[in-house]
Amino acid sequence: MSDIGDYNEKKDILEARDILWYRGNIEWKLDPTQKRMYKLWKENSEKITVINISRRVGKSYFLTILAIQQCIKQPKSIVKFLQPEQKMVRTNLRPIMEEILDDCPTKLRPQFKTQDNIYKFPNGSEIQLAGTDGGNAEKIRGGNADLCLIDEAAFVKSELRYLVNSVLIPTTMLTRGKIILSSTSPKEATHDFAKYMETAEIKGTLIRSTIFDALDDNEGLENPRFTEEIVNEIIEAYPSGIADDEFRREYMCEILQNGDNSVIPEFTNELEAEIVKEWPKPTFCDKYVSMDIGFRDLTVVLFAYYDFENAVAVIEDELTMNGKKMTTKRLAEDIILKERHLWTDKLTLEVQKPYMRVSDNNLIVINDLQRLHGITFLPTQKDNKESAVNNTRIMIGGYQVYINPRCTTLISHLKHATWSKSRDKFTRSPDMGHYDAVDALVYLLRNIDKNKNPFPKGYAHSHLNAGDGKFLNPYYDDTTSSNSVFKKMFNVKKKI
Repeated sequence: MSDIGDYNEKKDILEARDILWYRGNIEWKLDPTQKRMYKLWKENSEKITVINISRRVGKSYFLTILAIQQCIKQPKSIVKFLQPEQKMVRTNLRPIMEEILDDCPTKLRPQFKTQDNIYKFPNGSEIQLAGTDGGNAEKIRGGNADLCLIDEAAFVKSELRYLVNSVLIPTTMLTRGKIILSSTSPKEATHDFAKYMETAEIKGTLIRSTIFDALDDNEGLENPRFTEEIVNEIIEAYPSGIADDEFRREYMCEILQNGDNSVIPEFTNELEAEIVKEWPKPTFCDKYVSMDIGFRDLTVVLFAYYDFENAVAVIEDELTMNGKKMTTKRLAEDIILKERHLWTDKLTLEVQKPYMRVSDNNLIVINDLQRLHGITFLPTQKDNKESAVNNTRIMIGGYQVYINPRCTTLISHLKHATWSKSRDKFTRSPDMGHYDAVDALVYLLRNIDKNKNPFPKGYAHSHLNAGDGKFLNPYYDDTTSSNSVFKKMFNVKKKI
């Protein structure tokens, strides 16, 4: 009976697999890490998805599953699948295809056309394979595509941006097809894939999975891809272990900046984890607004305060705009709204004006903001730029700057900004700017008045500050008992 039961169970499993194959559902072949990436990709509405992933997690397998599934689900689909070298198509992709198609029903199974490097499916779909070397990618130029995949995109030697913009995007315009760039981190921070990563990170659409993420995903599995023993063996194979640059790039998904070229080399992943955090706003503090203006380039406005007691600058929020959206009127309105949101007293509903607003020396915009909208910005000193940047580096490395996690543009710019060859300006960033948030931060930090004490006389006196509510933090939640007492004593404004 047990043999018959085992036979029936295996038969049911095979029949269930066949049903899923005919439905074009082969997600069950993915491991937990790949399933997590699949979910994130499905939820992403962007045309271009960027996946930055550790070695040995199975990125090529994952992309191949997506290609096959697209071809079976939608008859006459065209999938363009590229790898850096033509020979990789034969040595890497074909074995993976055969592994996945091992239990594919015969009626669905594609045939490989060696001369054309194409998998042709019975329903008219195709997976077109090509390398990007030697002009091979030009062979798949033209026609329509429902899905475009670039595997190991960080190692495409020709211009990746040209390949995406001029070869692939035009094939997806009618089909509304999507493009996926997948790879470990590039060797050079200037590679186009690093720029695509920056853009996706700013938009919040970067899909990233380190070897430790994969280890967590595999916890409790009967046959895990990664175990602690395997991960430790990999770490031990590198001279400096987990701190080794190659390990960090290959398995931790880090882009390693050239120390000579990086603007803020102190802003490492480790430091980011410590200074990008919520910071408790003190009862009294001076507010600052700092702006770097651009029209074609990016305009970045930072909203900050100086915590005098702890001697730290805290970046609370940011505002970015460029292109047609960048008008003086729109800029003024957005600045006023942001200041109201951040600095309105919860008791009186009055907005505390910033102690200082500083900007780069665009006197036309500064004058318009003052004359037309009543917002005063002072032009900052811009001499000795490298010296001012060094001061910023010292403050960041010395834990004198903390950044709210919502300041995504500033965080990304600090992480990726590089100097031009002349070291008089920053290189171009992928968000239509020149890492302008770093400039805005430099202006802010060079203008903070660290000697000004915002606390009133007697604040620390035991009679006045013994926990009896004589001094209230106007930014704390107004449901506190002390605030409730004051509300009963005074006719608190309900509206601004």
